[in-house]
Amino acid sequence: MVLSLGAKPFDQAAAHLPAFVRDMLACVPDDLRAQVTEIRMRAGAALSLTLPSGPHYITASQRVTPLWRNDCLRLTAEQLAQILRNLCEFSVHSYTQDIARGYITLPGGHRAGLCGTAVLEHGQVSAVREISSVNLRVAREVPGAAAELCNKIYAQGQLPSVLIAGPPGSGKTTLLRDLSRRLSDNHGLRVAVIDERGELAGVRNGMPCCHVGMNADVLSGYPKGQGIILALRSLAPQVIICDELGGEEDVAALQAGMHAGVHFAATVHAGSLEEAMARPVVQPLLQAFDWIVQCTMRNAQFAVSDYLQLKEREKTCLTT
Repeated sequence: MVLSLGAKPFDQAAAHLPAFVRDMLACVPDDLRAQVTEIRMRAGAALSLTLPSGPHYITASQRVTPLWRNDCLRLTAEQLAQILRNLCEFSVHSYTQDIARGYITLPGGHRAGLCGTAVLEHGQVSAVREISSVNLRVAREVPGAAAELCNKIYAQGQLPSVLIAGPPGSGKTTLLRDLSRRLSDNHGLRVAVIDERGELAGVRNGMPCCHVGMNADVLSGYPKGQGIILALRSLAPQVIICDELGGEEDVAALQAGMHAGVHFAATVHAGSLEEAMARPVVQPLLQAFDWIVQCTMRNAQFAVSDYLQLKEREKTCLTT
């Protein structure tokens, strides 16, 4: 299934940038805004837009070009500092921990990745100074993104556990968000969303900015392992949804949940289904997941491609 991306999220993401950057972006036409997945800003380099066809730049004459030219608009280190202040709502100190982790989550699930000079304390990054680049990822809600997935693997009232694989920017989070909404609203299931980085639901002031379902409970900012255990203890979920499996704690928590009769939908970075199954974090879970599916982004369109059913086993029936 292929779904086109919308243009409005570009404007919502850009609204968090200073006026001088928004002025630079004003010349971007709607058809390109609908394709932009990232707004990249680097000190001493040209502002660029990431599109499926490759990077695009903005010239001094307010033209968008796929070819770098000497008259492409550049950003200074001082401007990067101003961009950071805007992203932090003019309270950089309040965002020290987020900056040290390398990203700031914005309303609507947009995320600004940060690069700079690390300040180490006991071998760990405690702060980042001299920000040198900001990568603003444009998050999008795509209603219907999980329609084909649900029709295929949740058919005949079955409730499997599914692992969604794909490279960065392939639409894994977009698919997971719509899956949460469908399982919650269409099937009436109790869904717990473990939103460690605030991208899935985009909670702001206690309210999700993204629609993850009326029967979904969102644990925002919790490390996945801790969030899963907390959900098991206090929320009685039927499905737990989490993004980007990483370390051993995530694996242990998922295994605990699956042994408790809870089903999961999760994502993992991988370029193919084979790569996903070869990852150390996935191998202990192959006996627990029923399906692995592959996400891709093709020509500015979101696609759910390969499906692999790992095994046949008794599955819980969906509540209708």
